[in-house]
Amino acid sequence: MVKIDRERCIGCGICVDSCPEGFENNNGIIRVKNEKAACIDSAASACPRGAIILNGRPASDQKIQRSMRAGEGMGRGRGMGRGRRKGQGRGNMRRGP
Repeated sequence: MVKIDRERCIGCGICVDSCPEGFENNNGIIRVKNEKAACIDSAASACPRGAIILNGRPASDQKIQRSMRAGEGMGRGRGMGRGRRKGQGRGNMRRGP
């Protein structure tokens, strides 16, 4: 089942652009046109507000759970607060006279 959360939806139309078979925009009010359209999942993922509800849960929640299962964000990359800012590298350190 596909629904639009009216509290979150701002009528931007990104879902309609992403999946014109599944959604329609009527004066800024987004409606589900065909919930069996093949592009529904991609439109739900594209929604910046997480306003598309798939199978009783917002797509944003489902995207987070998929990424956790895939291991995204778990021990990869440089984490917050690490690294050097411009001008703070080792080469810019001065020694005494």
